[in-house]
Amino acid sequence: MVYAGPASQFPIYTGQMVEAGGRASVVVTEQGARHAVEHLFQRPQDPREIHVWTMTLEGADRAVAEQIAQSVDVR
Repeated sequence: MVYAGPASQFPIYTGQMVEAGGRASVVVTEQGARHAVEHLFQRPQDPREIHVWTMTLEGADRAVAEQIAQSVDVR
């Protein structure tokens, strides 16, 4: 999912907050594996916030969703 606008509801998930690559990310640990489940980009121009998060998925679909969310590059 992607939200672009003035006031996102970040964070949706509870987890470790990590800041890197111009974004804040929420990382959760499940069964010994770390997953970045959402990202927030904040910008000086509109849209001021771009919030990217994964939905509840399992298996290969979850891995693909996480890769897509991590590949977002706000320009």
